[in-house]
Amino acid sequence: MFHALGRFSYRFRWLVIGIWVALLAAGLVATPYLAGVLKGGGFSSSDSPSQRAATLMVERLNAGRSNLAVVFTSPTLEARSEEFQALEAQALAGLTGETVAHLTGIQTYAATGAEQLISTDGSSSVAILSFDTADAVVQEQVAHVRQIVAEGAGGLTTYVTGQAAVDADLSAYSMKDLRTVEIYALPVALLALLVVFGTLVAAALPVLAGGIAVSVTLGVIYLVARATDVSIFVMNTATLLGLAVAIDYALFIVARFREELAAGATVRAAVTTCTERAGRSVFFSGLAVAIGVLGLLFFPYPGLRSIALGGAIVVFFSVATSLTLIPALLAVLGNRVNALRVVPHRPVHDSRFWRGWTAFVSRRPWAVLVVSLLLILLVASPVLYLALTMPSATALPAAAESRQGYDTLDTRFDRAALSPISVMATWQGGSSTLSMEQVLPLYQVGQTLAATPGVASVTSLFNLPGLTPEVMAAAWPQIQQLLGSLDLSALGGAAGAGAAGGASAAPAQALAAIPEQGLQLAPGITITREQAGQLLQLVQSSVGERAFLFLVTPASPPTSAEARDLARRLAGLAPPAGLQLHVAGEAAAQHDFFQGLTGRFPWVIAYVLAATYLVLLLMLRSLLLPLKAILVNALTILMSIGCLVFIFQDGRLQGFLGYTSTGATDSIIMVVIFCALFGISMDYGVFSLTRMHEAWLKTRENRESIRCGLLQSGRVILSAALLVVVVTAAFAFTRISLTKELGIGIALAIALDAMLVRMSLVPALMCYLGRANWWMPAWLERLLPDTGHEGGTWRAWRRRAPGAGCVSPTPAQATAAGTATKREEP
Repeated sequence: MFHALGRFSYRFRWLVIGIWVALLAAGLVATPYLAGVLKGGGFSSSDSPSQRAATLMVERLNAGRSNLAVVFTSPTLEARSEEFQALEAQALAGLTGETVAHLTGIQTYAATGAEQLISTDGSSSVAILSFDTADAVVQEQVAHVRQIVAEGAGGLTTYVTGQAAVDADLSAYSMKDLRTVEIYALPVALLALLVVFGTLVAAALPVLAGGIAVSVTLGVIYLVARATDVSIFVMNTATLLGLAVAIDYALFIVARFREELAAGATVRAAVTTCTERAGRSVFFSGLAVAIGVLGLLFFPYPGLRSIALGGAIVVFFSVATSLTLIPALLAVLGNRVNALRVVPHRPVHDSRFWRGWTAFVSRRPWAVLVVSLLLILLVASPVLYLALTMPSATALPAAAESRQGYDTLDTRFDRAALSPISVMATWQGGSSTLSMEQVLPLYQVGQTLAATPGVASVTSLFNLPGLTPEVMAAAWPQIQQLLGSLDLSALGGAAGAGAAGGASAAPAQALAAIPEQGLQLAPGITITREQAGQLLQLVQSSVGERAFLFLVTPASPPTSAEARDLARRLAGLAPPAGLQLHVAGEAAAQHDFFQGLTGRFPWVIAYVLAATYLVLLLMLRSLLLPLKAILVNALTILMSIGCLVFIFQDGRLQGFLGYTSTGATDSIIMVVIFCALFGISMDYGVFSLTRMHEAWLKTRENRESIRCGLLQSGRVILSAALLVVVVTAAFAFTRISLTKELGIGIALAIALDAMLVRMSLVPALMCYLGRANWWMPAWLERLLPDTGHEGGTWRAWRRRAPGAGCVSPTPAQATAAGTATKREEP
């Protein structure tokens, strides 16, 4: 197949080039519009218990589907002061249902008296805007809301945050980061390739392949995003992955082409051979990378599935450019691929270093094995104290408005009170509104929630101080009369999303009718106007059609493991007969997220390992080598995660890299690193083992095969690793932490993988294993499909008699190939 593909690319080279030019043009037209059709978030599942509960709250309680938080701060004014509140009201006055689409209500301290809306130091307040539509729609309103609030805020500093605001900022910064990468990554890659190849023409080809593969991929993603929701994270992750693999694959093809020319082959033969031999390695390497990134499809989160989609598409086009476009360009260039020499170049076989290193590994395999393994374990050791966190506004740079608002809420406010766990009790029969029939069961629920370990407080009608079942029964007629002043059909509002304005008019009218001495609920039981107002506020936000809401404030921050465990335990409570409990809120959503992540991850690992083993088995025709490749890849991934923990979790290089440590590692990075890096690092294993296998089929000598493979592939592997490092390291200076961590994680892993694993651990281990490396049962050989090798079949190659080992081109051949400029015509 690869032989035929090489002949096709040579014969129809202008047609192939024309097709790719057309695809590139289409991609370049679509890319500027890509950010506008991508969605933020994507790390929650609509099938999770917390998401189903949140959806039910929207239906039963008339709760807002999306919220924005407007944070107001002042260095001089006290947040409760009349002047501060007047400025806040002035800033919010322009936000109405007419000026901001889908806005349904605003909750403020002035309207509700809710202390959680004031910071603990008294310098800030927050207003909650409720919308009746999804975050993706509200995201389009964020810039408008920010403009209105900023214009009316007077001397107050304002930050608009919330999931929709975070998504809007992610979209803006992702586009800026993409431009940054385009400006720096490709020129740096070109300089690195000049060092590798020595000639400007040869160096330009892999860069061209990388740019085309990424541009076409972004164009395809644009079309997909027009039809379905695709996460904003796919834009930069696909770019990172595409530049890494496309440039590498093209390098393998160009390097093999120049090697064939140096050995005296014609242009036609060199194109065919490089496509057949290096192209085969590229195909299986791409297959390994695709298998890895497609493992993200196992997770129920649209964000990870989008990354899987973008990764698979960009790998496809990376392989396609290397197997078609690059051979076609090489056919056009011929020997001129060596033109415009900038750096003197020596053939790898004449390298004293590589000859010395391969000889040392062959003589001292145990020493190399032990030292490299100890170094690998040292680099990976920070994994032992890995702490995971969920993606949030902390993915944005500190200068982003939504990040500043998030940090203010996190550091100055009581986050647990501001983001309580929402527990909604529902019932099927009986009255559709709150009646005496539900009082005792709901009271029992409230007391059970309050008695649960880890609960700081419960806010509900049935958790007011001094209320007992007896008091509630005696006072219920009076409570019903008080509630009768409200339009119960219009009541509702999720936790933290109640409305001010019109919604507060009814309670105000009801409170005005209460005598100054208070309201007698039952003999000996009187509540003040303030207590009555608190009761009415609770009813407004908690009563719905056959539903009642309890707000549970955890004793720990909502993002903590303790709060997540509390949400799990609350969801497992057995309610009184006739009631069902539904748990939502930030802590519940985080618990479900980690459950979905950890529950599916073992299946992802099993799929990636099994599929990769099968691919390598077909390619290498060995039982042991695929297993060994998988094990050393696992070590590379551990090194990558260890580096990320050491740098980002421990807060090192914050000033240089431009980030703020959260004391934990993004959990999304862990799974993306595993799936992407498993395939990328496999590239070098596939290329190196392929050259070793070629030598084995010729010599049947294990150590000679290892020596030849390392000698022939070592320089190319280090060159390819250098390219991946310089390209992915450019992402270290992007502003979104996910792509920053992904770029650094891959760059460090590939650098360490090339030096400690591919050049040291693998050949040393193979020297020790001997002929067992190449063992393949005859019965299994007969069962496996024959994928062919160098124009023939595996079985034909196995029947060949052993031949000579590594053969270098003669100096005359190398000189002729390096100076010839005449291109062979077909």
